[in-house]
Amino acid sequence: MSVDDDAAARLRDLWARLAESGTVPTDLELASHSLPNYSVAVEPWMDRLAKRYLQDLCRRNSHFKLVIAPYGGGKTHFLIELGNRARKEDFAVSYVPCSADTNLEDGLELYKESVKKLWLPGETESGLRRFLGATIERKRAQISSREVPDEALAFERWLHTVERTQYEENAFGRVMAAALRGEDEPSQLGEAAFRWLQGDPDTLGRSELEGLGLARISAKDKKKFGRNMLLSMAKFLPEAGPYGWVLLIDEVETLFTARGKSLLRVLAAMRILVDIQGVPLLGTFAAVPDIMEQIRLYEALRGRLSVIGAAFDQGNDLAVQLHLDKMDKQEKLLADIGRRLIQVGSQAKGVSFDAELQSSNAENLAQVAAERNLDVDARRLYVKTWVSLLEEQSEKEQRRFENQELSERYQGAFDSLRASESDDFEP
Repeated sequence: MSVDDDAAARLRDLWARLAESGTVPTDLELASHSLPNYSVAVEPWMDRLAKRYLQDLCRRNSHFKLVIAPYGGGKTHFLIELGNRARKEDFAVSYVPCSADTNLEDGLELYKESVKKLWLPGETESGLRRFLGATIERKRAQISSREVPDEALAFERWLHTVERTQYEENAFGRVMAAALRGEDEPSQLGEAAFRWLQGDPDTLGRSELEGLGLARISAKDKKKFGRNMLLSMAKFLPEAGPYGWVLLIDEVETLFTARGKSLLRVLAAMRILVDIQGVPLLGTFAAVPDIMEQIRLYEALRGRLSVIGAAFDQGNDLAVQLHLDKMDKQEKLLADIGRRLIQVGSQAKGVSFDAELQSSNAENLAQVAAERNLDVDARRLYVKTWVSLLEEQSEKEQRRFENQELSERYQGAFDSLRASESDDFEP
């Protein structure tokens, strides 16, 4: 498939996804090609975050942001755009949506998902295997550029340095070195090291544990082990080339169905993450506005995630909360998205849309969406409704839609999403 054919296929895939659900792709490599086609308004905020954090603060230490918007308000879109920008700024990125299986309280599961979805800058594959390979390639290239007399010996000396480096998880350096040797020259011990680094320590047998100098991890120690592994990986990451790690934690509100002590444990886990220091990391939590009611229950976390003084949308780059509804006026934002999608639709469908007619339709639908209140923000519903209307017109005659019909179509998109995803859905 040629480059042009590949780009056209990606656009068709994006178009189908938007028509079906109104959601963005969360595969960072796919999103890097598709999101720029219809993203609007986010660039000024991305520039500010990049300048203050990715080009400065987060190359030395850890910082966290709380991204807030209603259901359908573009949180996932914003996180993926941040991930795309971070990779351009030479940061590694992991996108991790919270769920019953990936809970902030379970440090080991969070680490496993973060490593499984770890994207390095410029790479087209994610995960630990590719990370190890890229690390070896980079280190060998560095050694070769120095014209040392024995490159193999120089590489082994570097591995010894990794083994001796102190990490939050004491065995991390030793096991990382074994895994890198195993990628270079496959062995049973190297594969065992890979599984341990991947967050599956229970899969190692007795002989593998002994060969790596490890002990079995008890159930009660696994949460701490997961946190220590996250910190250790963040410290090691620059060896593979990135300045640091951007951790995108989405759909945090799904965790707040817990009550009582269970809720406090979730809040405590968030506080532990926010308190991470000493590693190059930018962490983000994305959630609906209701999360603030829960955070207020836990004084230590409330203090850390509160905004004192000017807000981010008022120019304070250091404000911890990013309220996406303050990015631009909603009706203008939706209309701008609609106009961008006309061009996407033309390319994806091979149809020449009437720009003036469809711009008018996009603006009228934006007005309808801005005036409606369906317990969600308008962005996701707007995108789904508008792409469906353009899809319909690509097969039939193009026409002007009256506001009453647009309102009915918008309500229909809402009903279909509720039917397919129950009462709660996330953009």
